[in-house]
Parts: sequence; C-alpha cells; structure tokens
Amino acid sequence: MLGVEGELTLVGRQGPIRFDLAIGVDGSIGATAVVTQTRWGLKPYTTMFGALKVLDDVEVVLDGQPPPQSL
Repeated sequence: MLGVEGELTLVGRQGPIRFDLAIGVDGSIGATAVVTQTRWGLKPYTTMFGALKVLDDVEVVLDGQPPPQSL
C-alpha cells in the first residue's frame, strides 16, 4: 500500500491529508483517507434531538478506473 500526501481545502481551511493508495493489476486505483470534521471547523451532523448522529471521523473512499484504450 502506498501513501499519497497533499493539501486539502475544506470550508475555507487548508491542511495536510494522507490517502492510502492501492493500485490494481488492471490499473484501477483505490484510495482512502479519514477526515475529522471538527479539525476542519465542521460540527458533525445530528438530527432528531441527537438520536441520529454522524461520527466526527468520516472515511473518504475514492475508486478509479483507467480510461479505455484507443484503437
């Protein structure tokens, strides 16, 4: 597993982020990172007087396929 680091801008705040990257034999790419909402000044979503909540840590998942080859 490879790591890719960069800068993320979210709600006007910028900071470092690291994605764990996996590359498949077919050229597909998968990446995951955890975004802690409060670190970016976001309040985790809640509704129904707190009965429904989103955790502070949210996993971001990216999946990609290579473009089809031209003939």
